[in-house]
Amino acid sequence: MEKSNSLSANSTPRSLPAFLRAVGARPINLAAVLGIGLLLGFGPSPASATTVMVTVGNGGLFFFPSSVTIHPGDTVQWTWSSTGHSSTSGSPGAPTGLWDSTILNQGATFSHTFNSVGSFPYFCTPHGACCQMRGTVTVSNPTPTPTPTPTPTPGPVGDFNRDGFTDYLLFNSSTRKTAIWNLHNNVFLGGIFGPTLPVGWTVAAVADVNRDNKPDFVLFNPSTRQTAVWFLNNATFVSSSFGPILPSGWTVIAAVDFNNNGRPDLVLFNTGTRQTAVWFLNGTTFVGSAFVRTIPAGWTLIGALDFNADGKPDFLLANGTTRQTAVWFLNGTAFVSSALGPTLPSGWALQGAADFNGNRKPDYVLFEASTRRTAFWFLNGVTFTGSAFGPTLSSGYSLLFP
Repeated sequence: MEKSNSLSANSTPRSLPAFLRAVGARPINLAAVLGIGLLLGFGPSPASATTVMVTVGNGGLFFFPSSVTIHPGDTVQWTWSSTGHSSTSGSPGAPTGLWDSTILNQGATFSHTFNSVGSFPYFCTPHGACCQMRGTVTVSNPTPTPTPTPTPTPGPVGDFNRDGFTDYLLFNSSTRKTAIWNLHNNVFLGGIFGPTLPVGWTVAAVADVNRDNKPDFVLFNPSTRQTAVWFLNNATFVSSSFGPILPSGWTVIAAVDFNNNGRPDLVLFNTGTRQTAVWFLNGTTFVGSAFVRTIPAGWTLIGALDFNADGKPDFLLANGTTRQTAVWFLNGTAFVSSALGPTLPSGWALQGAADFNGNRKPDYVLFEASTRRTAFWFLNGVTFTGSAFGPTLSSGYSLLFP
């Protein structure tokens, strides 16, 4: 890219603002802050058997997914996206009586736990015969653990097509469709639709939750406070599992491994108190929690990435008024130090960060709302090293990741 057609950063060194020095001067005694109250009041209730989600009538007369495979003791929960449907075991004209939700309306849920192996067909009473609105639950015993194979070298977190480069995840709020744009550095290679999100749910983060070296969707429902994971194979939905329910006032910012066990944890932010916290997970199971730091007024927590190459995630912040960016360097959940990053140009917002040029160092992703253009700022730690324009977003779509 020619210099006249690229974004440049303000590289003039600046001293840290007073609030950053003040915040960094005093370590937090997490044991004293959290205590028993964190364990009892801040953590979710103990995890139960796996629950698989199925949507009913989301955009048509069908169940999605229409076929699921689970193990004995697991539960299927149906969520109604439209009115006038049922989940009834058996086939049209021949119900088995194993379960029957009756005809329910949009927003309703119904669950059934399967304790024995077998294949269990079901249908919608009004639409099973006329419109083939049917589904199947297959219950099978867990298969023996296969012989371990060498673990592949992990690629970037958002590399959906496994070519070694981070991709874009887009969302259309009107159709609720997701889309994946495959990139090579800043060059658009092609796009593919991903799963359609149920009403009320959003993708809060992207992470490899089941450690198959493929990105998964971490979902959050702000109304119910429920989290969930959709396990993916590239853009194809494979299965799902509920995660912990968040306390009121908290939201999911990122999913990153903070305790170095190879599994992503949830980074949370409380919009009222501006407190941050980490919920440690084993897959989708809550195992513990810790507070991190309170975000100063005017600043927004953008994400959590390793900016100083110490193998530990750091916090990325942005100030919407001054357009300044900053990084809080962490050791687990303990604050170590801070540094200012480049200042954003007018009209551009810091969307997120990821490694786009393959040097294993996070780069900024910027978005200009007036033109819908995206751009990359390549960094070495917090130092600006270059820039390039990325793809322009299609009308109606927003960038969910990075």
